[in-house]
Amino acid sequence: MKCANHPRVEALAECVVCGRHFCAVCSVELDHRTWCRDCLSRIVAKSGAGTRVHPGWRKLAAGCLSVVPGAGHMFLGLIGKGFVLMGLLIVTLFLTILYSDSTGMYWITAYLVPTLCVLFVSYAVFDAMAIADAQRSGREADGSDDGMMKTVWERVLLNTRTLGWVVFLAGVVGVLHLFSEPFSRWTLALLSVSFPLNALVIPVLLLVFGIVLLKRSRKEG
Repeated sequence: MKCANHPRVEALAECVVCGRHFCAVCSVELDHRTWCRDCLSRIVAKSGAGTRVHPGWRKLAAGCLSVVPGAGHMFLGLIGKGFVLMGLLIVTLFLTILYSDSTGMYWITAYLVPTLCVLFVSYAVFDAMAIADAQRSGREADGSDDGMMKTVWERVLLNTRTLGWVVFLAGVVGVLHLFSEPFSRWTLALLSVSFPLNALVIPVLLLVFGIVLLKRSRKEG
């Protein structure tokens, strides 16, 4: 195969960025990788003369730290995305445990919490390693999902309405715990059935919320 710049000279290496083949004169060996002079010049011009290629150990470190979802992204400099991942995991686990405790269906926590943890950890590990790969080769990491993460962060985690509903629901559960035992005694005396108050109210609230969402989606469609 011939050099992309010198058609009569045999190519010796392939550029890690553009994928074209170049001879020894047109290529540069850096960090155990081969770069063409044009690609390397563009990267230096874009990021500044102080740009350096990140060492390979950062990929392993990011993957290991991502066992705590978000920590690996923070290590790579993506602080916002790291906080989004951590925040989503904490909020999701909190709501799952809250629902499980209020309804008495503890099997939900036993099955759903490990599943959610595996999903979050898997995404965090592989995404952080992909970003570390991009940083090592001097490329910008694929930010196609950063917009989505930012939207989730702004509209869910930092949204005052969402925070208000979470606090309201937590308050409802706390109040229900106060009246749960007297209500169970009353239903046992009246209907001969012990009926926990929490097991009724929380599912009803979820049903109402689901119906509202379905109606809204039908109007938008």
